[in-house]
Amino acid sequence: MNHSHQDQHPADQYPNTQYAHDQYQPYPPAAAGAEAPAKKRRRWPWIAGIIVALLAGVGIGSSGEEEPEVVTETITEEVEVEVEVEPADLEGRREAITAAEEENDELGEELAQRTSDLDTREEELDQREESISTSETEIEENTIPGSGVYMVGEDIQPGTYRSEGDRCYWARLSGFSGTLGDILANDNVSGSAYVTIAPTDMAFETSRCGDWVRQ
Repeated sequence: MNHSHQDQHPADQYPNTQYAHDQYQPYPPAAAGAEAPAKKRRRWPWIAGIIVALLAGVGIGSSGEEEPEVVTETITEEVEVEVEVEPADLEGRREAITAAEEENDELGEELAQRTSDLDTREEELDQREESISTSETEIEENTIPGSGVYMVGEDIQPGTYRSEGDRCYWARLSGFSGTLGDILANDNVSGSAYVTIAPTDMAFETSRCGDWVRQ
C-alpha cells in the first residue's frame, strides 16, 4: 500500500497557538519571507531522565544507610591466681624424701637403742656407786685410820683388828687420865699385829701402826 509521504515540518506538528503573555512561548514567530531556521530538538526528556536517575541514586543512597560503627572496648583486669605447679623432678624429690625418712627412722632406732644402753649403764653406775658407798662406809666403820686415840663406840667399834705397820705401839685404855693405871693392855709390834678391843674399853691408842682393819 502506498502512502503519500508528507514531509511534515516540525512547525506543522506544533500549530501556531496563541499563548497568554505569562505562558512560555518556545520560539518567536518567523519573519515574513525569511526561511525558517532549523529548530533544535528538545533535550528535556534526557535531562529529566538524568535528573530522575540522580534522584533515584540519591534515594538508593539514602535508603542504603551505612550500618552504625561498632566500637569494641577491651577492659583488661589483672587477677592473681595461685596455681600449684608440680616441679619437673617431683618423683625424684619424693624418692629422696622417702629415703631420708627411712634413714631418719634408722637413726631414731639407733638413738633409742643408745639411750636405752645409756640408761642401763647409768643404772649400773648407780648400783656401783651405792655398792662402793656401802663398801666405803663399811671400810670406814671397820678401819682405825693411822695414829691417834679413838673412843670406843664413838670413833671405832669393838672387835678384832689387824695392822701391817712397822714398829707399831698400841694400848687399850680404861680412861683418859693419861696415867699408867688407864692402860688395860699394850704392845710394841714390828710387822703384822692383832688386837681385840672389848666393848668395855674406853679408848684405843695407836702409833706408827698404819690402818687397823677389823677382821
